[in-house]
Amino acid sequence: MDVPTTLPAALRPGDTVGIVAPAGPVHPPDAIRPALALIESWGFRVRFDNRIFEASRYLAGSDEARASELMRYVEDPSINAILALRGGFGCSRLIPLLDQSRIRRNCKIFMGFSDLTTLHLYFLRLCDWATVHGPVATTLTRDRMSPQAERHLLRLWTDPQYLPALAFPQLETWVPGRAEGVIAGGCLSIIAASLGTVYEIETEGKILFLEEMGEAPYRIDRLITQLRLAGKLEGLAGILVGSLCGCEPDEGDYTAAEVLRELLSPIGVPVLAGFPTGHGMENWALPLGRRVRMDADTREVLYLEPFTSVPGR
Repeated sequence: MDVPTTLPAALRPGDTVGIVAPAGPVHPPDAIRPALALIESWGFRVRFDNRIFEASRYLAGSDEARASELMRYVEDPSINAILALRGGFGCSRLIPLLDQSRIRRNCKIFMGFSDLTTLHLYFLRLCDWATVHGPVATTLTRDRMSPQAERHLLRLWTDPQYLPALAFPQLETWVPGRAEGVIAGGCLSIIAASLGTVYEIETEGKILFLEEMGEAPYRIDRLITQLRLAGKLEGLAGILVGSLCGCEPDEGDYTAAEVLRELLSPIGVPVLAGFPTGHGMENWALPLGRRVRMDADTREVLYLEPFTSVPGR
């Protein structure tokens, strides 16, 4: 199953946003203080266990502790939305420890990016969840978010009628045309790592969203080629490219974007690039698992389905 039939309930004033740490650790703990203040300024409460500050090498504690925490917050009826602490590493190690049937019964807002791509793919394919590719607790700050991006995120969380039309001056048409489909994807390297797993990305008829950080052009070439050889670039409706941070070559007169454009253009579907989502300074919230119309000619992404449902509680 890859097209959600259930949506998370929209948040209301006084609802609680829970912070979990399914990936890497954070130092120091007060790194999340700006996010706490921002969420509370929106009229929500914030809850987290001090466990999120545990560190085991490059992970925020043991696999068992991180998976148990995520399951607790998913099933806790007093938690209305879940925000990841940070990205990094380790989400794939949680997959065998999660109970997809229990998760399916408790759909709620989930947001994160980077290594959280693993959970976005898992929630979409196996748990029937639409999720938000967007800031984590360590990056959810007003100095990294324009007033427009803040209003957009807040409406995503609270307005079940919100159908955003997203257009930005930096967007580039790599391949012209219009496409409609459910949007899926995230960090390119994490998408490639999903191949052969139970949460492997499904791309048929989809608009594939890609962003990346710290992968040199030759590695981007390798990752895209892996997706192509796995058949994941066949039957696409379109491609939306987000930020490419720290991906420039050490030498040579070419860019990572030029390499990626050469790799994607022959696929023969509309390609729109430069969307401000991913590891860049500004990380616009992008709902996944919802149908959009992407127009590479007018450089706009229009959502055809809302992200949240009317709260029933």
